[in-house]
Amino acid sequence: MYVKEGVTASLLRKPKNDKILIFTPRPSRTTRPVPGGYAGAVPAPSEADGRRERGGPLSAEVVHGRRVALVDGATRFDLVVPMHASVDDVLRAAAVTGDGVRVVGIAGREIDRSTTMRSLDDGSVLVLVDPAASFAAATADAKRPVLARRAPAVWSVLAAGGGILALLRLLGGDALPASVRVPVAVVALIAALASATAFSLSARSTTSTLVPVVALISLAFGGGVAVVPDVPASSASVAVFTGLLGGAILAGVIGVLGAPETLRAQGRTAAIVVGVLAGVWGLSLLLHLDPTAPAAVTLGLVPVAQRLLQASLVDVAPGTFVDYARFQTTRWTVRQSLPDEVRTIEAADADALVERSTARLTIGVLLLILAGAASAFTALPSFPSDDPVILGGRIALATTVVLALLLGSRKSTVPFLRWVERAGAAVVLAAVLVALLPAISSGLLVVIAGICLAVGLGCALLTVPIGRGFRSLGWSRTGDVFEALATALSLPAGMLAAGAIEIARAMMAT
Repeated sequence: MYVKEGVTASLLRKPKNDKILIFTPRPSRTTRPVPGGYAGAVPAPSEADGRRERGGPLSAEVVHGRRVALVDGATRFDLVVPMHASVDDVLRAAAVTGDGVRVVGIAGREIDRSTTMRSLDDGSVLVLVDPAASFAAATADAKRPVLARRAPAVWSVLAAGGGILALLRLLGGDALPASVRVPVAVVALIAALASATAFSLSARSTTSTLVPVVALISLAFGGGVAVVPDVPASSASVAVFTGLLGGAILAGVIGVLGAPETLRAQGRTAAIVVGVLAGVWGLSLLLHLDPTAPAAVTLGLVPVAQRLLQASLVDVAPGTFVDYARFQTTRWTVRQSLPDEVRTIEAADADALVERSTARLTIGVLLLILAGAASAFTALPSFPSDDPVILGGRIALATTVVLALLLGSRKSTVPFLRWVERAGAAVVLAAVLVALLPAISSGLLVVIAGICLAVGLGCALLTVPIGRGFRSLGWSRTGDVFEALATALSLPAGMLAAGAIEIARAMMAT
């Protein structure tokens, strides 16, 4: 990249292979090379152009540009180019190679490469056409989706294997004897560790990492749960704690050995999330609690952990968004050390930051929803009427978690996570129905079925105006209020459902 007569050409990359070439004025009037950029394709303006702006001591040189879009296959360049530059200069700036490539306008008319920007309209679209390209070369990537479909199938088998091992150990039964289950669990743990190491070292920046990371953690969790022998001291809590500990260790290995930054970010976030859940179940072992207690706390922790996760996604330097030297002027803050001011941000760094933050969000929310869905049936086994504290806690737990997940899914920036949260809320509702069915009479069951049918019809009718674009700011703010209340009360409700008051009384009595 060269700086000539106050014109700087900088290449910025956007997601989805889009690129922007921006020409911005600079006060410099010298020609100096800047590594890794534009190779001086724009000719220097004349001396008369340099004297155009001479209005006084505060005058600055203004360079007028033309906005054009350069389309090369699946890649698009949004450009702001000086008026004196030609189409050939733009092609060289965008690193377009090939002498036989033709430039065609949006109407199909070929544009000569010597055409200057003054001859083009603002917002023109330039499409690159290669007459030598063949149909076979254009469709050479058609076979890649086959491999892309095979890879998730393998990871899905590993995740299913881990889930089956965990269910065989937690549900009991003689489907798989302990003499067979324990060696299989050891093999699963070794396979998970070997696969995680190989995948972490061989992954690239373009590799899809969400499904493999979840599958490996699931396999490690299932192996850790199934490896616990069937002895009186080895309860279900011990098995779950061992499985969560194995999953956290495996996620930590991925976070350390991962070659791409996105994979390391996912591994470290997964290690923290699974480690916190393992801490909850480990504390229940120290307090000698039933599995319903840590399961209730896990379910109540899901909305709160989601909010904390969203608040800690972006990892940037402290001086990126705030000018501390300007605002840190009170007598309470002037004594603090000023962070280094971040003056420029490269486009590649911004893209990497977005990818890391999105990876943290997807893996964290997915693991939390899976943990909450797996704990729902244990946390809400029944609604006992003899203990009003636990009854109220379980009712509040189910209500707050469902509201938090349903209302929180509205604001998710990742469409995939919206349906994940809604599916988690549906699992909690299913757990509530399973717990209520034994205590409901046949007559009351018909009434509840009618109410559910009416609610379903109402939701179906609401999809018509919503699908047509109906929006309401008042309803949206009301939903935000209920979401904030549900998120704040979910963890206390989980503590009540776990019997925290009785635990505190017992501790005070001793």
